[in-house]
Amino acid sequence: MSQQRIDFLGIPLDTGAEIGTVCDLIGAGEHSKLVTFVNPHAWFIARRHPDYVERLRQMSLVLPDGQGVVWACRLLAGQPCRRLSFDMSSVADAFFKDVAAKGVTLMLVGGEPSVDEDVEAKLHIAYPALKIFGTEHGYGEFAPKIGRLMERKPQAVVVGMGSPRQEEFLIALRAAGYKGFAITCGGFFDQYLKADQYYPPWVDRFNLRFLWRLYREPRRLWRRYLIEYWYFVGAVLRVLAERGVARLKKVQMG
Repeated sequence: MSQQRIDFLGIPLDTGAEIGTVCDLIGAGEHSKLVTFVNPHAWFIARRHPDYVERLRQMSLVLPDGQGVVWACRLLAGQPCRRLSFDMSSVADAFFKDVAAKGVTLMLVGGEPSVDEDVEAKLHIAYPALKIFGTEHGYGEFAPKIGRLMERKPQAVVVGMGSPRQEEFLIALRAAGYKGFAITCGGFFDQYLKADQYYPPWVDRFNLRFLWRLYREPRRLWRRYLIEYWYFVGAVLRVLAERGVARLKKVQMG
């Protein structure tokens, strides 16, 4: 598939990307490579945080995370699109294997205090060749964390703070002079500590990840899935309605 950036319902999105597209950026070139993901919640975030879309435009890749975005992209934009998420059913395993194989140095940023350290320990067991230079939890000011990152100079950074904070961190890291690869991972750290494979195979097979997450984390996610996702649903329905009206007018005029 050929990669292409489009404006999808007001948000930048890279279509035609594969897992290999992400891995190819690791250690490539002299300039920073920033990668993030958008799911249906992104449209709610864009309404609440006006700078969010501009930060997305500065990313090297903005990838479709969630079957809803993939389905809508294929339907409305007619673009080749597949789900790419930073979890073990998609990008994460290939990413860590590639980083280990290339000998790329890595730092982890995100999660509650001690979660970052626990994730580091578990990753060392799963991927013994990983060169993890250190970790930082996701709370507090950016400046001290970025200062320590710039001192250690990792070639790759994984940031899990939730949107839009994690995208803001990536932009601030680049502004501080970072030249390596940085990718967001959302809630991956917490999920990985709960299970190597957070999603059972049958959940992946039938694209029921959102229901599984709602089942596992109802207090945290019920509002997002049942209320805030409707900003995205509404945007899709508006486009479908506009196209339906346009087709009806065309038929009437014909």
